[in-house]
Amino acid sequence: MANPAAGANLAQALTDHERLKRSTDMPLYFGRKEKDTITARHLIERIEKGAVIAAWDAARKCNELYMLLRDKAMVWYESLVDEELDLQDWDVVKREFLKTYEPKYSARTTCANFSDLVQKPGETINDFHVRVQTAYKRITDSKPATMAAVRLAGATPDQAKLEGMKDMAKFFKHQLFLAGLSDNLRDKVLEAKKDTFTESLDLARELESIQLDHRRSQKIAAVKAELQPEEASTIAWESLTEEEVEQVAAIRAKNNRYQPKRTFAAPQGRSNGPRNPNILCRYCKKKGHMQKECRSRQRDKAPMVDANGKAYDNNRVNNVAEENNKPEQEYEDAQVGAVANINPYHHLNW
Repeated sequence: MANPAAGANLAQALTDHERLKRSTDMPLYFGRKEKDTITARHLIERIEKGAVIAAWDAARKCNELYMLLRDKAMVWYESLVDEELDLQDWDVVKREFLKTYEPKYSARTTCANFSDLVQKPGETINDFHVRVQTAYKRITDSKPATMAAVRLAGATPDQAKLEGMKDMAKFFKHQLFLAGLSDNLRDKVLEAKKDTFTESLDLARELESIQLDHRRSQKIAAVKAELQPEEASTIAWESLTEEEVEQVAAIRAKNNRYQPKRTFAAPQGRSNGPRNPNILCRYCKKKGHMQKECRSRQRDKAPMVDANGKAYDNNRVNNVAEENNKPEQEYEDAQVGAVANINPYHHLNW
């Protein structure tokens, strides 16, 4: 007869094994967003939790991760072999895995634009909570390791806790400051990787001052270009603020509006009006210019001709008004040919 106690023990062992199997069952990882059902960080956390339940050592955790890799992630693992890294050291494998597959967040994306953390129309509380948690996780993950150290020697638990709360508050203020900087300043401050809010603030002020000086110099150069040399020499430019330079530019622009326009006669053979690319020169038969401007005709010292190829005579001058009513292509040479000896640009202002 079977031993009831042994049977019960066997059933319990099978139950424990099944529970352990379910607890340590991990999803596959492909290294491709469209196929992965878990983030890189969450997979690492699952493996570390499973290691606690199943008592895995460092080498076992490395092997468990390896067995989950597929597709591009497997290629990544092979690159670690080529680099001769210790693939049985969990800290090494974990570091390289997260460095490759965990998204990198700048201060701006880490803060996730806290102003955007409001429940959207149609968004459930659970979905909104996930976005809040993600933003919180990103910003806490980026805190420096030194924040975990207690600076106050012999601190009581209450004192250590208060110190940690102050450090975390300063850290959040630092991140919010970086996130809100203008793009051109934020990138440079982030590149400097300052440890404290005060250091980032001082650097941002310095960079802003440099940018303002550069912008002011550009404005001064632009205003000087609009002035006569003797007029520009009477102004102490270096003592002017950017606002004062703007005022000088505004006054100059206002005065220019009241200056009388000067008129100039266009050089012979040039036209101030818009060109019609479809106009056909009756002399060289090329498009884009009139025969009055034709260089070939000027070079040949040939007279201008009408639509029939006949040279214009002086009697045509009196017929300009009638020619003005003809279609553009017929009128083209009549307008300029009939007044060949009259400057056609006398009425234009430059």
